[in-house]
Amino acid sequence: MADKLIFYYPHRPNKDGSFDSICLTCFATIKTAQTEYELLEPEGKHVCIPSALSQRAFDRRVLEKIMPRNGNAK
Repeated sequence: MADKLIFYYPHRPNKDGSFDSICLTCFATIKTAQTEYELLEPEGKHVCIPSALSQRAFDRRVLEKIMPRNGNAK
């Protein structure tokens, strides 16, 4: 079994023919490039920014207080 986690960064095609590499953990666009091959190096160096992840979790908690999942606003 592998000792190292393999991360997968989906590539989103753009209208101009370029590609975006997206991190599924922090949802940041890692890089936009003209070829998918150009995305490999930045993906290997990507580190999620903890403050961005904390802000997303905070925003989600605030939103759930305002609009609970059952649809009844407080």
